[in-house]
Amino acid sequence: MATTSVRVARVVRQGEKRRPFGAVVRDLLIERELVTGMGNPNWSAFAAQLGEIQYESLRKAVTGERWPSPKIMEMVAQALGVEPRLFWEYQLHEAQRSFDPREVGEDEAIANLQAWLGQKKK
Repeated sequence: MATTSVRVARVVRQGEKRRPFGAVVRDLLIERELVTGMGNPNWSAFAAQLGEIQYESLRKAVTGERWPSPKIMEMVAQALGVEPRLFWEYQLHEAQRSFDPREVGEDEAIANLQAWLGQKKK
């Protein structure tokens, strides 16, 4: 099996081409040689490593049939030895949470909103 490299997530920039969750996971599986005899990602073997994430849920997230849930992205990242922030979809999830008073409290949500509005004026 190939050596595992830890990828550091970076913030997605405006106008930058974003690679979907499924494409990133596909490449990581190939890098780690978790592939079939034909060299394609072995999705069923990988899904079996995820425990509570079922193959069908993974398949739908990877193909874009469903938006990847934070739980799926976190479990996939853990299994692959990367940070979930590697996926731009996870970065978006974190940003959305930062505006939700139920998640961060009213004061922090308002402060985040004010900071975001201030940046939009520039």
